[in-house]
This record gives sequence, C-alpha cells and structure tokens, in this order.
Amino acid sequence: MEHFFLLTGTAFLVTFFLFPVFIKLFKRRNMLDTPGGRKIHTVETPSMGGVPIFAGFVIAIFIWIPLDTLREIKYVLGALGIMFIIGFRDDLINLRAIQKLLGQVAAALIIVAVCDIRFTSLYGLFGIYEIPEVLSYVISLFTIIVITNAFNLIDGIDGLAGSVGLVSSMFFGVWFYLAGLSAYSFICFALLGTILAFLQFNWAPSKVFMGDTGSLLIGFFLSIITIRFIEANYIMSATEPFKFVAFIGPAVAVLIVPLYDTLRVFIKRIMKGKSPMHPDRTHLHHILLRLGCTHAQATAILATVNVIFVLLALVLKDFSDAIVLPTLLVTALALGTMAEMIFRSMIEKRKEELRERNRAHRQEAKVVPISKSAG
Repeated sequence: MEHFFLLTGTAFLVTFFLFPVFIKLFKRRNMLDTPGGRKIHTVETPSMGGVPIFAGFVIAIFIWIPLDTLREIKYVLGALGIMFIIGFRDDLINLRAIQKLLGQVAAALIIVAVCDIRFTSLYGLFGIYEIPEVLSYVISLFTIIVITNAFNLIDGIDGLAGSVGLVSSMFFGVWFYLAGLSAYSFICFALLGTILAFLQFNWAPSKVFMGDTGSLLIGFFLSIITIRFIEANYIMSATEPFKFVAFIGPAVAVLIVPLYDTLRVFIKRIMKGKSPMHPDRTHLHHILLRLGCTHAQATAILATVNVIFVLLALVLKDFSDAIVLPTLLVTALALGTMAEMIFRSMIEKRKEELRERNRAHRQEAKVVPISKSAG
C-alpha cells in the first residue's frame, strides 16, 4: 500500500510545482481564456491546466509503477496521450466538432479493439446478458464518447470538474486495489494526486482552468476505468466481499453529476426544438449560480451530491440493477426537480419585485406633475 501513497504524493508534488511554471508561461504566451459570451469568469485566465496534470500523471507513473505492471496498461497510456493531444490542439486552435469527434473515436478504438476494454454483456439490463461482438464494440465506443463529453460539459465553474474527478478516481482506485487489479489502481491514484494539486489553483478565485486539455483527458480516463470496473465486477466471484450485485448502477452513481446533467440538458434542448449540442446556460451549476451561490458553494453542493450517490451505491451493494438503477434515477430526478422548483420560484419572485418597482415608479411619475401645478 505504501507504493500507492508514494505514487499519489509524487503525482501531487510534481503537478503542484509545475503549475506556477505553466501559469507564468501561459500568461507570457497570452494563452488565456477571454471572458464573454456564455463564459462566467470576468478576468482573462490561463487555460490548458491539463498540461501539468498530464505531466504529473505520467511522471509519477513512470517513477513508481513496476515495469511488468506498466506493460499491462501501455496501450491505455497511449490512448490517453492521443486524447491529451486532441484537447491540447482544441485549446490552442479550436477544432471543428467533427474533427474532435473523430479524434475521440480513434482514441476509443485503441481502448476497445487493442486493449479489449469493452462491455461483453448487458449484465441483465432489460433482461439481456450476452450480446454480439459487433454490438459490444458499438456500445463500448458510444459509452466512452458519452462519458468523455459529459465530463467535458460540467467544466463550467471553478473546482467542479476537478472535484467530480477526485471523487471518481478515489472510488475506483480503492475498489481496484481491493480487487487486486493493481495496474488500474495505480493510475487512479496517480490521477487523484494530480487533481488534488490542480484544485489548489482552480478553487475560486481560479488561477488556471482545466481546459479541454484536462477535461477531455480526465473524462476519457474515467470512461475507460468505468468500463473496466463494470466488466471486472461482473466476472468477479460472488463470494468476494467488495463485489457489487448491481453492475451498472454503481458506475452510474459515481458519475451521476456529469451523466444526469448532460441527459437533463439534452432533453430540455430537444423539447425546445433546439439541437442537443446547442450551448446555453441551463446546466445545474448555472442554476446554482443564479440561485445566489458562489462558485465554491455550487461546487461544494454538487460534489456533496456526488458523494451521497456513491454512499447510496455502497448501501445498495447487495441489490441488483433492477433496484439500484431506479433508485438512483428517482433520487436524481427528485433533487433535480427540487432545484428547478426553487429556481423558478426565485425567478417569479424577482419578476414580481420588478413589477412592484415599475408600478411604484409609475405612481411617482403621476404624482410629480400634480405637486408642481399645485405650487
């Protein structure tokens, strides 16, 4: 276990000391995210925080992971490198959506076809278990793309993407360690250390943003780990104390914030007759900000919700997906509906206050001429 502490500590320290160097470099090279449009920040801030994150991650891995273990994940690291380059290129010079998608598919194909990290079953979902190999590849590719971009979409306020990544990497890292899958536990703890360091500079007021360089990298990483977790848990002996009876539910619980938020936003856009990819300010973090929360408060609320869902999955560890998935869905809908109701109530209250203020101004406008003529 000491290797995991050394790995996490090294990843943290390397990343922590790299960030000031890169922040200064980004400022000097004018690699800054400019306010305006849908962006919430008000000052020019260095982006591409994913560069020191990736550097700290790789350095820690090559220092502490044994060579035999490294061979097991070499293609995973290669695919992560490709995704890092895609994000870096997009932050440097914007890629078209189709270019970004094709790059993601290429990286995902390495994971599915070369690393053979894919779904081999539907694990009893809709009563289906075994699936054709072609469908296995399609579903796995689709899942990787969805999780990668869902994580990318929550990177809208200071600390949120980092906090969700922290909770997720910690859960998976501990579980892989208990399951004896040390290679995947190692890379989870390496990511954990880099995200801890990143949050020191990204907590409001943020000194640097993750950018697509970081959010696509971490989202892609979590998609790989999620599929590996589901498949490993599925084939694990029923006598193992850390086996989940549900296979899909626990993974959904860990990634509930990006998955629910993306699904909710896409449905709302489609219902309004817009493209699901049409950008707007209807994400959960936007709602919390409009309710008067600061960036730190909104992040803390959503990170706490994430932890609650993980704990809920642990409580329901001995129940099947037939119970776990509906429970997670109902709980997420209840919390989301509550937030929407509070938001609408606040908007109505503000509209009423504005109407009252306008009414008062009109009353004053009528009174003033009368008082003058009387004089």
